[in-house]
Amino acid sequence: MAATKKPKTAPTTPWPATPETLHTDGDWIWIPLKSEWRDSTGKPEELVRQKFVRHLCENYGYSLDQMRQEQRMISGSRSARADIVIWETAAKANAGPGVSPVLVIECKAESVEINLRDYYQGESYTRSAACEFFITTNNRFTAIFKLVPGAPGDFVQINEIPKASDWGDAKRLEEIRSKLRVFNRKEFQDLLFKCHSILRDVHKMDPGRAFDTISKILFVKMYVERSGLHGTFTVDFLDRRASTRLPTDPEVHDGLFEQTKAYYKADDLFTAADRLEISEATFRRLVKELERFDLSKTSDDIKGLAFEKFLGNTFRGELGQFFTPRPVVDFMVSLLDPQEGELICDPASGSGGFLIRAFEHVRGLVAADIQKEKDKAQAEIEAKALPIEEEERLIDEAFARLNRELLPSDDNNKPINTRVGRLAWNCVFGCDAEPRAARTAKMNMIMHGDGHGGIHYHDGLVDINGIFPGRFDIIITNPPFGSNVGDDQKVGGSEETRVPTDDAYVNRCEGRYGEPWRESHAAIQKAMGSKILDLYEIGKGKKNRATEIVFVERCLKLLKPGGRMGIVLPDGNLNNPSLTWLRRWCEGKARILGVVSLPPETFRSADATVKASLMFLQRFTEADEAEWEAAWAKAHADHDVIFNARRDDLCNALGPRIVSADDTEIAAILADIAKHGISRDLPAWSSGPEPDYPRGVGTTRIGKPTWTGTAKDKKAATQLKRDYTAAFTVALQKRSDALWRELTTGLRAIDAAHDAALWGTVREEFDYPVFVAAPKSVGITSTGETGDNVPNELPGILDGYQQFRSWVDGGQSPEQEPSFAA
Repeated sequence: MAATKKPKTAPTTPWPATPETLHTDGDWIWIPLKSEWRDSTGKPEELVRQKFVRHLCENYGYSLDQMRQEQRMISGSRSARADIVIWETAAKANAGPGVSPVLVIECKAESVEINLRDYYQGESYTRSAACEFFITTNNRFTAIFKLVPGAPGDFVQINEIPKASDWGDAKRLEEIRSKLRVFNRKEFQDLLFKCHSILRDVHKMDPGRAFDTISKILFVKMYVERSGLHGTFTVDFLDRRASTRLPTDPEVHDGLFEQTKAYYKADDLFTAADRLEISEATFRRLVKELERFDLSKTSDDIKGLAFEKFLGNTFRGELGQFFTPRPVVDFMVSLLDPQEGELICDPASGSGGFLIRAFEHVRGLVAADIQKEKDKAQAEIEAKALPIEEEERLIDEAFARLNRELLPSDDNNKPINTRVGRLAWNCVFGCDAEPRAARTAKMNMIMHGDGHGGIHYHDGLVDINGIFPGRFDIIITNPPFGSNVGDDQKVGGSEETRVPTDDAYVNRCEGRYGEPWRESHAAIQKAMGSKILDLYEIGKGKKNRATEIVFVERCLKLLKPGGRMGIVLPDGNLNNPSLTWLRRWCEGKARILGVVSLPPETFRSADATVKASLMFLQRFTEADEAEWEAAWAKAHADHDVIFNARRDDLCNALGPRIVSADDTEIAAILADIAKHGISRDLPAWSSGPEPDYPRGVGTTRIGKPTWTGTAKDKKAATQLKRDYTAAFTVALQKRSDALWRELTTGLRAIDAAHDAALWGTVREEFDYPVFVAAPKSVGITSTGETGDNVPNELPGILDGYQQFRSWVDGGQSPEQEPSFAA
C-alpha cells in the first residue's frame, strides 16, 4: 500500500519532458492508457510496462489510441490477458471483438534473458487473438517473436519490432518477418571487424595487437555500462566527460581505461603498464561504431557467438594455438558432463573455449531444472482455481523468484548468491601465461554470460587465487605443445609466475578458500626462487621436460580424488616407446576413462602438424589406491621369488667363468688358492632402490670379483695371487670382460622381465575396460571450417561412450556389452 495519498490532479501530458521518465507522485505513477494514478508499491512490473509504452510511442510511432493495457479476451473472466495490446489503427482498436491486434506485449520485472514459456499469458492471448507478433520485455532484455503459420503455438524469434508506419507496407513487413535473430549476431560481428579495420588502417596494427586493443575498449564499455554509474557508453558520454576534464587530467579514454583496470583489478587481467595506445580521435570513432550495442542488455547468445566467430575468423592463424575447435570442445565437455556445484578449471585456458562451454553446459542444466520447478509451481497454483488476477499474481511471483536463480551477477557486476551466480563466481577457474589469451578468455566469458571472475593471466603450473592442488572436480585443457619447461624457469621469476603476497590478495583468498588455500599458499611461498620443475615429481632434478608432460601431472594434482580430467595430448605421449614411463606413471595415479584419436586435420588450420588424441582420466580415490597397492602386493608375491632365483642362477653360472676367464690354467691356480682358504668370487647381487617413477623393480647391482677368506699360509697364498694376475693375459681379460658384460646384460634383461611380469599382473588384478575411438571426421576441415555441413562423428562417439559408461556402471556383463560397429 502506498505511503502517500493518491494525487487528485491528472498530468497535462502523458509523460514528463525528460526522456525515459514517467509522471510520479510519491508511490504513485501515472498510467496514460487508463488515465489514472496507480499505486506502484511492490509492483516493479508496472514501471517496466509504462516505460515500454512510452518507448513504443516515442521510438516506434504508435499512439495511445492504438493501445490497450491489461486486455482480455471476451470469452470469460478467466481468459488470457496481455499487458499491452496494439492494433493497426485507433479505429480498429475501438472496433470491438473480431478485429485482431498486430502486436501483443507482456512485461516482467526481471533481469534474466527472455524465456518464452514465462510469458505464457501474453503468448496465449497472441495465439487466441490470431495476432502474428508477440513482444516480451523486462528490465534488461526485449525479444520479438512471430507466430509460425500452420503451426499453432510455434513461435520463432525475429530481429525487429515493426513501427506504426510499417503496417501499410507489405514489402516492409515481409522484410521484418524474414529477419531472424541471427542478423543481430552478424551485425555485432561485422561491427567488430569494422573496428579491427579502423585500427589496422589508422594505427597500422597487426591482427593480434588490433584484437588486444578492441578487447580493452570492450572492457571499458562493459565497465561503463555494467557499473551502473555512468549510463550508456556513447559519444555523447565522452563529450560530457571531456567537458569537465581539467588540462592536467589524462585524456578521457586513458582515464577511463585506468578506471577499468581498477574495476577488474581482482581478476589480475591488466598489468600496471597496460595502455590503450590509440588516439582520442580513434577512440571516439570506435565508440561511435559500438554505441548502438548496450553490452549489458544484449543477449548473451548474440554477443557471445558473434565475438567467438570474430575471434576465430580474424585470429585463427596468429593466435591459433589458443583455440581448440568448437566441435572438439563440445565433445569433451559433454563427455565429462560437469554438474551444478562442481569446480571446473582449465590451467591453460587460451581463449576460454573449454570454460565457456562448461559454464554453458551447467547453466543449461540449471535452467532446465528451474523450468521444471516453474512448471510444477504453475500447475499447483492453477489447480487451486483462484480468481484469475490472484492466480496470475502468484504465478508471476513464483516465476520471478525462480528466475532470479538464473542471474550470474548483480546490477553492479558483483557476486550474487544465485544458482548461476555461484556457478559464475565460485565454480569456473582458468589461467594462461599469455596476457592476450587471458584477456581474450575473460572477454569471451563475459560475452557468453559471465563466469569470468576466476580467469587470470598466470602460468598454469604455479598456483594463483583459487587454483591450487586437490580442489577441482573437473580439469579440461589443451596444453601447449612443442615447448619445454626448463630449469631456468623459477617460481616468482617472472610476471606470469608471480606469487602475490599483498594483504588484500591474501585476505580475499583466505576468506574465500580457507585452510586448504593457506596451506597451498605457504608451500608456494616456500618455493619462491626454486625451479618450477622441482614442484613436480616428473620434473624434479631434470634440465627440462616437455610442457604438455608437466601439465599432465599438474592437472592430476589439481583434481580432487575421484575428479575427472580431459586433456588434448600429442599421440607420441600415448604410443612413443620412450614415453612408456609416462603412461605407467599415469596408470598409477588415475583410471583411464577413454582415449579418442583425432584425425590429422583437426589442428591443421592453426598451423599445428602434430597429430593429437583426447585422453580422459579419473584421479584415484582412496579405494582405487588401496586396490592399486593390493595389485602390486600380489604381483610381488607372485614374481619376486621366481626372478630372484633367476638372478641367483645367472650369477652362479657366470661368476666362476668370469673369475677364471674360462681358462684351465687360471682355474688350476684358483683351485690351489682355495686349498689355502682363499677364493675369488662375485659379491652377492642386491636390488637398487625402486625408481621414483614409474613404479617397478630397482636395478640389480653386483660388484666386481674380490678375494675372500683368510689364508693359512699367507706367503704361499700371496704368491698364488701373483701367479693368477700374471696368467691373466690381455686376451683372457677381454674374455672375462665379455663374460661380465653378459652377466650385467642378463641381469638387466631379468630386471626388465621382472618389471614386465609385475606390470602384467598388476594390470590383470587392476583391470577395467577403457573406451577407445578413432573418428575420421570431427566437425572441422583442414582450413578451419566448422558447421552443420562439415562431417562430424563426435556426437555418435559421445552416444557410444554414454552407452559404454552405462554398461560399466551396470557391472560389465559380457552378454550386454554394447556394440559400436558402424
